[in-house]
Amino acid sequence: MLFLKHFLSIGCFLLIALPSFSQNKNLIGQVLDSLNQPIAYANVVAINQTTQKIGGFGITDGEGRFKIGLVPGSEYLLRVSFVGYKQFELKITEWSDQEQLKIVLSQDETMLDQVEVVTELPITMQGDTLTYKTDAFTTGTERKLKDVLEKLPGFEVDDNGEVKVQGKKVDKVMVDGKNFFDGDTKLATKNLPANAVDRVQVLKNFNEIAPVRGLDNDESLALNIQLKEGKKNMVFGDLSVGAGPEERYLGHANAFYYSPKMNINLIADANNVGELAFTLQDYVRFSGGLADLAGKSGSTLNVSPDDLGIPMAQRNNALSLQTELAAVNLNFNPSSRWRHSGFAIGSSSENKLGSSSQRTYLRTDENNQETLASASTVENKSGLIKYAVTFTPKEETYVKYSAFGKWADIANENFLDSDFGQISQQIISYQSRQPYTLQQKAEWYHAPSDKSVFSMEVNWEKKYQNPLYDLTTNQKPFAGIMPVLDQETYSFLQNQDIKTRTVEGVINYYAILNPTNHINWSLGYTETRQELVGNVVQEKTSTQVDMGGFENDSRFDFQDLYLGMTYKTKWKSVVISPSLYLHRYAWNDIQMEEELGDDKFLLLPGMYAKWSIKSNRSLTYRFSSHANFMDIQKLAQGLVISDYNSVFRGNRQLDNGLFFTQTLGYNHFDFFSALNLFGSLTWSRKHQDLVNTTNFIGINRILGIQNIAPVNETLTASLQADKRFQSFKISGGGNWNNYSTNSLVDHILINNSQFAHSYFFKFTSTFMKTVEVDLGYSWDQNFYKSTNARNTFSTHSPKIEVDWDIWNGLKLNADYTYNTYLNKASNTKSEFDFFNAFLSYQGKSSPWEFRLTVWNILDTRSIRRDSFTENLISTYSYLVQPRYGLFTVKWNI
Repeated sequence: MLFLKHFLSIGCFLLIALPSFSQNKNLIGQVLDSLNQPIAYANVVAINQTTQKIGGFGITDGEGRFKIGLVPGSEYLLRVSFVGYKQFELKITEWSDQEQLKIVLSQDETMLDQVEVVTELPITMQGDTLTYKTDAFTTGTERKLKDVLEKLPGFEVDDNGEVKVQGKKVDKVMVDGKNFFDGDTKLATKNLPANAVDRVQVLKNFNEIAPVRGLDNDESLALNIQLKEGKKNMVFGDLSVGAGPEERYLGHANAFYYSPKMNINLIADANNVGELAFTLQDYVRFSGGLADLAGKSGSTLNVSPDDLGIPMAQRNNALSLQTELAAVNLNFNPSSRWRHSGFAIGSSSENKLGSSSQRTYLRTDENNQETLASASTVENKSGLIKYAVTFTPKEETYVKYSAFGKWADIANENFLDSDFGQISQQIISYQSRQPYTLQQKAEWYHAPSDKSVFSMEVNWEKKYQNPLYDLTTNQKPFAGIMPVLDQETYSFLQNQDIKTRTVEGVINYYAILNPTNHINWSLGYTETRQELVGNVVQEKTSTQVDMGGFENDSRFDFQDLYLGMTYKTKWKSVVISPSLYLHRYAWNDIQMEEELGDDKFLLLPGMYAKWSIKSNRSLTYRFSSHANFMDIQKLAQGLVISDYNSVFRGNRQLDNGLFFTQTLGYNHFDFFSALNLFGSLTWSRKHQDLVNTTNFIGINRILGIQNIAPVNETLTASLQADKRFQSFKISGGGNWNNYSTNSLVDHILINNSQFAHSYFFKFTSTFMKTVEVDLGYSWDQNFYKSTNARNTFSTHSPKIEVDWDIWNGLKLNADYTYNTYLNKASNTKSEFDFFNAFLSYQGKSSPWEFRLTVWNILDTRSIRRDSFTENLISTYSYLVQPRYGLFTVKWNI
């Protein structure tokens, strides 16, 4: 009934939609050259002769075909353009949507004027660059770059600001050819003003380093945002201030200055309404500094991350979110040879989280159910800074130096209430750390001739972590694991200091045999040195307790020397690139003055192949082999408290895991049929995999890590399609993930399997030119199965979004999502929904915007989620932000 009550309005919008369909009539045709060969990516524009506005436009596909929807009863000037050919024009008043119009272009020796005309068309294609003229797709009501990109064919932007084009993730965002905060897509999509954007360029196979352009197989994708002329050599941006009941507030400022030699970007934000300008996850993933040179050769030393054990606070799992951000980005080009760039970001947050969960421990006895209530406060202060200078004296030479640093102060205070059958326990834990990282990198690339290219990269990194864990409980913890004195309350303090230093370098030589064949030789070396010192003390006791089992004093040295060869050849539409890397590994582990070392050789093959079936279709295959080594935190044998009922013991006998991964990807992007189809299939096999081990002692667990002989496998697939019709667009797809893993529980080999599949469907249409409606539906289902337990979780989520331009700058945005969640094992079903609405007004040409926001109108207080590990299955109920309102005023600078 809840769904019917809140979702009935969908039918009203569908009734509005019916009269709007079938208003256009298709004009179809084919563009050929004088030799009767199809011309791909030619621009076709129909200009309404009455209004002198574009009535429809399209781009020819690989067969030279085009299809555009036009309103019958008007006269149009059909204009067809392509670089190097004379422009074709034809007036049309009547046409058949069944008969194909044949258009032949003749070559034009004078190309200069032609190029100028082509660049003004809605979509142009030159080489690997696809350019969108944004005014042809937008309505003028867009606020940020995210809103603009969502209107462009083939683009999608998720809630986190990550961008995909034709199903492929964008790796870098630039503004007028300069990096925007090191290419970060989230800061760009959520802060660049929409009214400053003139064109969006999609740069396929992007590589800013000219000497090696086209020699690698990375297939990086970049966006270049070209600004309007009126936004150059001046300061532009916006300033927003908002307030609401219960002391809600929001302040946000963007300021941008772009000139030929100097670009400056300023961003500031402070709010307590859940607008996460910069999160802990952003801090961890933010690019800069070291590239993983050894990772490119097939080997990785897994250094434990800075945020281990700290929960991520987001709008969909937090009761309260308060964040602040200040960021500046600089690009300075004193001459064509020199480029200086850098950024500085400071952020802080204080977030409150609350949840209750049902936990099923995967052990053989029946006493395996726990009810756990949790309330947490997470505080995070962080800073990042980067500077880079690039010197390009000529096209054949590229030199770059960069320095990067990041620092954080992270704290998590957690209050837990555990009910484990006969045992009830109250726990207070406090975790904190102040990690920092310093990095330097030098790069040199030089092409002395068109037959050879040399390069050298050197990296240096220093990392420091000092995790602290303070645990207080009313029950005697870790019974049978550690000696504990009897007390009314028990308190333990765990300190660790972890230092990591890494030096790595690689020299490459590219022997270019001919335009379609080259060989790349690589010689590289990586050395990582780590130190770990840690101990645990029982506090508030008058008697000294021997906690020697929790003492760590370890040194670890890891070396990787490798020689690699990659061959790349192109035959017609097929590219094949096999690779082979020979590694010599050596490591030395010293714990409590006891030394243990070893060395080994490994041969790691790889393969890349791509078949460009047509200009708009491709099939890509990748095979990689990877050697995975553990760092000092997984090797140190002294016990480490990891939770109120678990401790971790490292294993210095660990060997590397050997992973083999095969990926097949298909890409289909068709301008003629307006059908886009993207799919991928990935199969991974992990030999001698490094898996977690669990030994239960009552309600406590001793966790560890060990190599196992059985092979762990993962099979994942995804398929996504979207198609545009004359008055609406539909999209849909699915993801399938099947995991088969083995772990050790109480020294018994346990097989765990998980099959997670999800599907989505979305319908988008604009009615009466003022109302845009998105109807969506998603279904997620997870099957968890192990030797000792099994469960199934499913979530159904229909959704509706409405954007309504009511009248003369008055606009309404609203979205409603209904969720039904089912835990099959406990037969627990819950329903929760979210309804948000935003009413804004901005007069024509006015710099002022007024906005009224109401979040969570239905005042939903919690949502459901689930998780699965090798030793427990959990279903969570997360507390979320209650209903609140906000009035905001924005001024466009």
